[in-house]
Amino acid sequence: MLELKNISRIYRVDDVETRALDDVSASFRRSEFVSVLGPSGSGKTTLLNLIGGLDHYDDGDIIIDGVSTKDYSNRDWDAYRNHRIGFIFQNYNLINHQSVLDNVELALTLSGISDAKKRELAKEALERVGLGQHLNKRPSQLSGGQMQRVAIARAIVNNPDIILADEPTGALDSKTSIQIMDLLKEVAKDKLVIMVTHNPKLAKDYSSRIINVEDGKIVSDTKPYKGGKDDSIRKPERYTSLSLPTALKLSMNNLMTKRGRTILTTIAGSIGIIGIGIVLALANGAEQYADSILTDTSIASPITIERVYMDSSISSYGGVSGEKQWHEGTLLAIDDLSNNSAVTRQQRVRFNDTKTLKKYLDEHRAGTDDYIDQINYDYDIKLDIYDGERKVNPVENSDETGLASLFADETQSKEVTEGDLLKSGFKEVVSNKPFELLMGRLPEKPSELILVVNQDKELSLSTAYTLNLSKRTELDGAIGKLNKGEKYQFQNEVFEYSDIVGHKYQARFGDGTNEDLEVVGVATVKKSGDKSGYMGYTHDLAEKAVRHSNGEYNIDEPATISIYAKSEIDKDRVATLLDSFMSDTGVSVYYVDQMKAMVGGVKAAISVASSVLIAFVAISLIVSSIMIGIITYISVLERTKEIGILRAIGASKRDVVRVFTAETIIEGLVAGIIGVVMAALLCLAINPIIKTVADVDNLARVSLIRSLILIAISVGLTMLAGYSPAKRASRKDPVEALKSE
Repeated sequence: MLELKNISRIYRVDDVETRALDDVSASFRRSEFVSVLGPSGSGKTTLLNLIGGLDHYDDGDIIIDGVSTKDYSNRDWDAYRNHRIGFIFQNYNLINHQSVLDNVELALTLSGISDAKKRELAKEALERVGLGQHLNKRPSQLSGGQMQRVAIARAIVNNPDIILADEPTGALDSKTSIQIMDLLKEVAKDKLVIMVTHNPKLAKDYSSRIINVEDGKIVSDTKPYKGGKDDSIRKPERYTSLSLPTALKLSMNNLMTKRGRTILTTIAGSIGIIGIGIVLALANGAEQYADSILTDTSIASPITIERVYMDSSISSYGGVSGEKQWHEGTLLAIDDLSNNSAVTRQQRVRFNDTKTLKKYLDEHRAGTDDYIDQINYDYDIKLDIYDGERKVNPVENSDETGLASLFADETQSKEVTEGDLLKSGFKEVVSNKPFELLMGRLPEKPSELILVVNQDKELSLSTAYTLNLSKRTELDGAIGKLNKGEKYQFQNEVFEYSDIVGHKYQARFGDGTNEDLEVVGVATVKKSGDKSGYMGYTHDLAEKAVRHSNGEYNIDEPATISIYAKSEIDKDRVATLLDSFMSDTGVSVYYVDQMKAMVGGVKAAISVASSVLIAFVAISLIVSSIMIGIITYISVLERTKEIGILRAIGASKRDVVRVFTAETIIEGLVAGIIGVVMAALLCLAINPIIKTVADVDNLARVSLIRSLILIAISVGLTMLAGYSPAKRASRKDPVEALKSE
């Protein structure tokens, strides 16, 4: 069954050669008890390691069942050790963080049999060596003799052909030694047992054959074997593999024996995950909040097509258009005012054919009722509106009225421009805006107006003065003081709705005709609105002004077309309609959805800010990953003997990598879970603060998908950090690893 042919093994250290075995030849029967005797350093253990495949010969050949091992690969040797060899060591070589039963099962794990079968065979082996009552104990809870019995059970559980025992009684007392030898003699009835020993008496009393070795040579053999009918050829070996669940179990048990270090490592690894989780939660919530604003205000935010359209290369304008190249009628304006010379702001002036588009929309209006609520045409007219003899819109000379000074003092902190004030007096209202009436009703006729205030039901003092609603006589005097550079503290003014509803104005048109106007209601915008407030008029009044403009404006060519979709989703159908227009007419259209562009810009800013924050926080994640790599390297040093044991029972280098990779997977997984859970808990504490400061509910929102991705990143980084130490572990020499303490 087993034949050694002229085997030599030479160890080289620098320029020094040591010939541990020199031209050794021997054959062994399928079942016999062979003792190998010899002084220390004679080559006994080297001979055992060569037979067991832990070490490899330099010259000669080992024949197994008539098959040469010269061409054996590493996988062949791994399978050979697992299926054909059982090792028994002097110092037992048990894995201390595994139970007795688990230690014995380990040899079966590589064989690919079911868990139930493994448990059954391991129990039978332990019963056979008299340890049926100690299955769940750890090796440290057993005596020396009991630990050696566990080693024997592990050696025989896989029913190997050859048992190799290296000084199996060297650490035992004589009584226990006899018990162990009796067990080995029983095993040798149907197996080949080769035992290395220093005890000639034990060899004589129990062995059927004694081989003496000196200086790397066999000097005597009491019962040599030349081979014969007993040399049948066995089936090819099954290749071994350590499953990931088993590797995880081994690593988990090891981590649990070092709970303190494991807890500190995973907490440190979770810090980066916590930081990134909070940043992502805030970014996620901010994006959703921006989307909710877009959804809430989508009805009030139209798609607009302007006759003169400024297309900026750095703006967030969306658009339905044909070609985007320079063409005739297009101007290029390069911004030379920017403080940052690295940024060039390019704008193209485009001209939309609003006349053709208006005609097309009017023709197709009947088929768009299910997704378009309203189409408004703005002619960029100047509405001349008076309150008695005072002109209130537009205010043509702010210096005379003192409005510029008043505005600068009162609204300095509002970060708006004078132009906003002068335009905010009168605005066209759209009937589908989500108004909440405070008094009266919405305007329905050209002669009807409505005052729109902000969400807090407030009207800026400057707007009230512009609209001539304020009855405060000291305002004129105050404006004079402000114009002289003197300070003046304004007091809030309270308006009754009844003082406003019924207020009269007059619109004066270009052809000399007039339109008497009356305020019929006061309303606030539910979701968003002008912070200063304004007086709203109907589109009918705008069209009437066009008709009475003495030809200054063309009713068929609006300055701006505003298309109000019934929902945010319906805006896509509006875009499709504009596509159809371009296809049918060959005219390009450039449009903008201001609210969508604004929200898109906000989301882009959120994305950039969160990316920067994540980059800073990720430093701690990288540091913790490096730390886990160091911890894994320490674990490799601590578990060197375990590596040797695994290799002795047939584990491959890949299996060893898998064991230590499993350890990093566990640490990364736990760190990731702790990180996302802590991030979620901290978000619960952060949200009330944000609510108090910014009046936004649940801004920090933890995303399940992003949390899972973070956990996966944590596992991936720890695996990457631990790969090099794991690879280093797999390259350890199994013989040297077994010698480590």
